[in-house]
Order: sequence, then C-alpha cells, then structure tokens
Amino acid sequence: MAQQFTRVEKAAPIFQRVSGLIRAGQLKWEDRPLWFDIYVLCPPVTEPVWNVEMPKKNECVRKLLYPEDNIRAKFYKTYGSPGIINLHSGSKTKTISQTFIETYQRLQSERSELSEDQLFEETSKILIEDGIKLRKRTPRN
Repeated sequence: MAQQFTRVEKAAPIFQRVSGLIRAGQLKWEDRPLWFDIYVLCPPVTEPVWNVEMPKKNECVRKLLYPEDNIRAKFYKTYGSPGIINLHSGSKTKTISQTFIETYQRLQSERSELSEDQLFEETSKILIEDGIKLRKRTPRN
C-alpha cells in the first residue's frame, strides 16, 4: 500500500489524496490507513499544508536560561546524579538537585557577601549536615 503514495505533499494534503484513491477505486475501503477514520471524525482546525509560513521563521531561537540552571549544571558536574529521580507526576518528593538549588538560593539571599564558590561549598555542607549523602564524582579516563 505504501507504494501507492508519494511523500511529496505539494499536490494535495495526504487526506485528500487518500480520499481520491478510495473514490477512484485504487484503494479498497478495507485497506485504508489507520489514521483515516480518526481524521474524518476529528479533522484539524486548519488544513495542513507543506508551504505554511511560520510567523517567526527567520528569527533565531533565543537562549533560555534561568538563574538556577548554572547552579544545577555545577551540581551535576560536581556530584553527578545522586539519589533516585521519581518522574511520576503526582510525586511530591524533591530531587536532591532541587533541594540543593533551593538551599543555595536561600543561603544566597541571607548571605549575599559570599562568592558563588563559597555559596556552593556552604550549601554542600548544609545538605550533608541534614543527612543528604553527596559524593563528588570521580573523573573518568
């Protein structure tokens, strides 16, 4: 069945081409693609076309960095990925890195005179005192 279709959608959208093949008898109703019935029941709001102009086509994607991203990167570089990360959406437990970042930011607001490296070390000490096990990564060869 795949040989009957061409991937170039410049002539017409795939739905129109499949509909035309069914109407012309070139494709049996029983051999229609799985998505065909779904498309008939729930058609898209706008017809998909191959040459659509996106509003910001020529603009560069701007870098999206949050202040805590640098802290998180340094944390993972120093300690790797300690602990278990629960990806379940209903989970209320925080990752060790998130706990580290929140402690770092709290410490930063309390003691603004410390440098970034000093804040990082102080945060590490606080978490270790709280019973969180942090082990520095061993460099790989």
